Amino acid sequence: MSTKMYGLIPRKPGMGRDEFHDYYRHPHGTMGRNMTTMRGYVQNHQIDTDRLGPDQARFDAVAEIWLDNESDVQTFREEPILVKYLIEDEPKFVDMPNLKFFAADSEVLVSGPRQNAGLHPGDEMWSPATRPLSVKLLHFIDADGNPDWAHPDDQALGQKLGAFRHTRATPLASVHGNEPTFLGLHELWWPTRTDFHRAVDAAPDALQELLARAGKATTMLVQAERFI
Repeated sequence: MSTKMYGLIPRKPGMGRDEFHDYYRHPHGTMGRNMTTMRGYVQNHQIDTDRLGPDQARFDAVAEIWLDNESDVQTFREEPILVKYLIEDEPKFVDMPNLKFFAADSEVLVSGPRQNAGLHPGDEMWSPATRPLSVKLLHFIDADGNPDWAHPDDQALGQKLGAFRHTRATPLASVHGNEPTFLGLHELWWPTRTDFHRAVDAAPDALQELLARAGKATTMLVQAERFI
């Protein structure tokens, strides 16, 4: 299990889409990657796909941050770099009233591509840890979604979808108490958007099953950009 923070970011009203994504990368991301308690930092930038519905662009990006423990999550907004530079920078590109945070424990269901399974050599060698860019499906189960969203066969369902990696996260009670922002999260990885499209087109029922299990969810395809 790993301890993570997610920030679901809607862009500031009146700000163009490209301007938002570029500002988030720099200067905000340039400053943000220096936070002292962070052990990993990925910016997930929303990208369009006709395999998802019209609500996929509800948020424009998702910050993904690895921390050592729950204590660091609880004191996250007190970190010196964040206090000195980032908090005052956020309103310049973020729709602050609609910003959402989710603190979670993340477990790995599928760590990477299957080995010795007849895959293309490039697929066997692929890992998000060694790539600056990858593509992910982020599937946040809304607070009023299905409380039984997690299933014993989630791993098998992700494999049907052809995901190269698959994790599942549940809310930290020490942060959210009994009122979590989301009930949970599925993250599924592919090297590129084309790989995602090929995989879900080969198993459309599997994608619909994943979406249906949530009851209600916030789901988006993103380009994951690793800063740390």
